[in-house]
Amino acid sequence: MNGINKKRKTPIRPLNYIGMMRVTLTGLLLAIGTTVMLQVAMFFQDWGRYNQTTDFTKSLGESIKFMLAPRAWFSVFICFVFFVLIYAILNRFFMTIAIYLITVIVVFVAEYMKVKARNEPIMFSDMSEATAVGGLTGMIDRQLLIGAVSLGLIILIIAVLLEYLVHKQKLGRLNNFFSQLKFKNKWFRLVMLVVTMGSLSISFVVNADHNQAWLQKFGYQRVVYSSGDDSLWNGPIATFMANISTVIMREPHDYSAKEMQRIEKKYGNTAQQINETRQSKAAGQTVAYILSESLANPNDIKGFQYKGDNVSKNLEAVKQQATVSGKMLSSGYGGGTANIEYMTLAGFPLATYAPEMTVPYVQLVPFAHTVPNIAQVFDKKEVLHPFVGSLYNRKEAYKKMGINHFYTTDNKDDTYPKKYLGGASENAYPTDDNAFKYLENKILKPTDKKSQFIQLMTMQNHMPYYQGEYPNNQYQMTKPVVSGNTKTQIDSYLAGVHQSDLALEKLIKHVDNSKRPITLVFYGDHWPGIFTFVDPQIQAKEAHETDYFIYQNDAAKKREQLQSNLKRSYASPSDFPALTLDAMNVKVSPFYALQTQVSEQLPAFANYTRGKFVDEQGHTIQTKQLTSKQKRLLTDFKLVQYDLSDGQHYLSNKFTKTMK
Repeated sequence: MNGINKKRKTPIRPLNYIGMMRVTLTGLLLAIGTTVMLQVAMFFQDWGRYNQTTDFTKSLGESIKFMLAPRAWFSVFICFVFFVLIYAILNRFFMTIAIYLITVIVVFVAEYMKVKARNEPIMFSDMSEATAVGGLTGMIDRQLLIGAVSLGLIILIIAVLLEYLVHKQKLGRLNNFFSQLKFKNKWFRLVMLVVTMGSLSISFVVNADHNQAWLQKFGYQRVVYSSGDDSLWNGPIATFMANISTVIMREPHDYSAKEMQRIEKKYGNTAQQINETRQSKAAGQTVAYILSESLANPNDIKGFQYKGDNVSKNLEAVKQQATVSGKMLSSGYGGGTANIEYMTLAGFPLATYAPEMTVPYVQLVPFAHTVPNIAQVFDKKEVLHPFVGSLYNRKEAYKKMGINHFYTTDNKDDTYPKKYLGGASENAYPTDDNAFKYLENKILKPTDKKSQFIQLMTMQNHMPYYQGEYPNNQYQMTKPVVSGNTKTQIDSYLAGVHQSDLALEKLIKHVDNSKRPITLVFYGDHWPGIFTFVDPQIQAKEAHETDYFIYQNDAAKKREQLQSNLKRSYASPSDFPALTLDAMNVKVSPFYALQTQVSEQLPAFANYTRGKFVDEQGHTIQTKQLTSKQKRLLTDFKLVQYDLSDGQHYLSNKFTKTMK
């Protein structure tokens, strides 16, 4: 009788067919929902590409339409496999859902914010920035960040509570339902782990061509010219997976030891010819590269008008007095700073690398046999950056490139001084005025015979731009008419550009008063991503033009017996090393002799696309329109680029040996 009266416990059953179907359905629904929401992060934007819109309902509709395409189901497949992998690891239903949803929230916020800033999705190369969380969170909308963290905590708390109730069998009739959703066979669980991990790792272990073939089985179609458009068309997950397997540069068809010997001899002779007219060495001189963050000239934007003084008055005046000046053709829009920076140092354009090679500092520099760059021409080599230095793998890249010191806010050995970190307001980035003062402090005395290279990367005009950033801001955009948030950002940006312009005037006066030969290489790295009425695809050339100049003080002009025939109205960032050495009248190695001929004889590389150039009149031309002589030069250049970046290193050390 006692046995009859005892409360019977519901038996715990293994994961059976019905349980598997329930788990599968749950994972599939979550995967579909995830794919839709990540696509919303792509469409809920105001860039105007492929029906992007700030109307959430419309963006959701476009995202649901995307699910009709076969390529959308690649994302569903990846998300589902990821869900099953978590389940196989944890073997807990609610905790699996919680971890999955928290991951999705993190990815959604990251994707949304990066597309909002640059119209680019998260790429595999961005994983190198995971160590710089502090620097990255400062660039994220605070309300969105707080909302995401709060939602994640709520999900986690609910999951823990439900797991506790299931464990204690306090859910009544649901106890049996949830108890069936657990792996009881360790071998089956192990098989699921192997299968899911294997499926997710395919893109990581195969080469790029096999990876493309794997993706194409789901209907993936690469959009070469834009990762942003690629993610709108194929989904951000497919775009991410497509760019995991790195191809630095595909081998040119005529690449061989014999061909590289011919090139080495040819440009060795070219270097001798150039050096006959060059009288100078770098000793006792300073070259300062100044990367002015997000500096574009608002006066160049068609139809754009604002209330206030000319924001670029001093910049425009300095360009008229400079040794050479013009427009630089950036590879980025709203971001990609490190890529532009790499080109200015190494002299290789991004457009001639493989499409999969998106961040040279991460994918190329750590593994390259050698990384010749203009800093190596000088005795003392320093980089100054009033921010964290862990983004884009800069610390390791600079070591490989021979930089002696990298001064940042998070570098214990070379710490950026606090007295130069003041911003225009309490939470603003350090002003260019303070950054230029630190640069001035770093320039060696006129009596020091060492040659010196300094690179300064400013932060004043970096996103975000917000109301109150510049107290008593007198600038207001008047045309075109835009939404309140866009106008607020642009008004703040205008004030920042104006402050940078005033700081530039002071810097030029300081340089002019110095008796040390100083050459300034100044450029804006890319446009900010706030001029939403400009389409960076339709108006590609205009949206990737920033100002640049190479300015020399009287001491440098006298030292170099400067000739005034240097001209480059449109320049690629990769032209800067050759242009700088030309301006300084410094003798060159065969490597820089080749780069000098490229800057003199080829139109500028249009790094925002592939196979196109911009001539001195601003006309866009294709490779097939080059002369036969120009095509031969371009071929030689690509062969050298391949050999030094990813080839067999047939070129000897003499080819790149610096001429100090």
